[in-house]
Amino acid sequence: MFKNILVPVDGSRYSTNAAIKAVFIAKKYGSKVKLLHVVNHCQLFGATRSMPVTTNTMIENLNKVGQSILEDTLKAINPLTVMVEAELVWGLPANVILEKAREKPYDLIVMGSLGSGAILNLLQGSISERVAKLSNCPVMIVKDI
Repeated sequence: MFKNILVPVDGSRYSTNAAIKAVFIAKKYGSKVKLLHVVNHCQLFGATRSMPVTTNTMIENLNKVGQSILEDTLKAINPLTVMVEAELVWGLPANVILEKAREKPYDLIVMGSLGSGAILNLLQGSISERVAKLSNCPVMIVKDI
């Protein structure tokens, strides 16, 4: 039923729970899982205006944080019986997730109900809400356990 599952992760416990759920589903259906961390490029522009840091240093730091999030998620899900890939991409999270879902194509997107920017999401609308509305495949939104 589900051959390819996309799991956007942001380091929040909600996204880790979503990754755990995705691995459970993947075991059941023999699926492949793709962990995706999107570095919001707007973070770079906002930070460089207020901090005397070079752009290269900021890019390097955001890439390190993103890689760390992917590594921590891989440790948390311990995917011994499921094929899992991880990818770090720059862009606007909802847009990148939707683009990735169309590229492969994915059969299911599994994501947390809230992310690491929960307060900002209340003001702007959540990424999971936007993905669920605009995705061309089913979206499972996992709440906190």
